Amino acid sequence: MALIATVGHGMSFRPGVSARLFTALADAGDNIRMIDQGSSEMNIIVGVEEKDLERALRAIYREFVKD
Repeated sequence: MALIATVGHGMSFRPGVSARLFTALADAGDNIRMIDQGSSEMNIIVGVEEKDLERALRAIYREFVKD
């Protein structure tokens, strides 16, 4: 399993961040095997199959770090 942390200040106060993350991964065909949110609520950690790591990272970057 590969763990990916999506980190950002104020994430807990922005509606839809989790939805964007999960939708981006689902649209890329990646299955989320684990979900965790840190106590600071500044990050969401998802676990995906290691073979899907590159595709998952690209999907997250496309969603949140647009050119």
